[in-house]
Amino acid sequence: MPTGILAADAWATSLTFAHTVGWSVYLGGAILMEVVWRPSQVHIPPSQVNVVCSRMGRRYRWVSFAALLVIAASGIALLFESGSPLVLSTGYARTLLALALLWVILVGLLGVLAVAAHPALHVRTPASMSDEARRAARESVRRAIRRMDVLLRVELGLAGLAALLATSLQFGGLF
Repeated sequence: MPTGILAADAWATSLTFAHTVGWSVYLGGAILMEVVWRPSQVHIPPSQVNVVCSRMGRRYRWVSFAALLVIAASGIALLFESGSPLVLSTGYARTLLALALLWVILVGLLGVLAVAAHPALHVRTPASMSDEARRAARESVRRAIRRMDVLLRVELGLAGLAALLATSLQFGGLF
């Protein structure tokens, strides 16, 4: 085989590998948060949940964001590598458009988790706080936990849908 063809095959294989690893890390993280981490919190002493949640949430945010960037970069490179024409009358192009929209939604959801939902879980209550204010702060944290649970489930569902759509591309797409 000429080296040009071998190099092109190695490039396409590397892109596919990066894309697959990106999706694996992202989906694996979403599954870990929903199936492992959220249920295990009830077995951690309340005094430690705040610290562990804060550290795990921060790490999850950056790992997920990096995985989404790898997915986007490798996906765009794979698209150019394939040389397929993107005509919206084809199921492939419509599915690819749906995937791009899902990617934007997932990045936005990750931003909401990082900027609004996660910080709301970590409210500090000073010792000088009245009992009524302490109860209100606890209720606020309970609502934040419920919102976080919903957002993580939505994220997992959208990531699963994106994986399904991505898998369908090899068969011409779903739409």
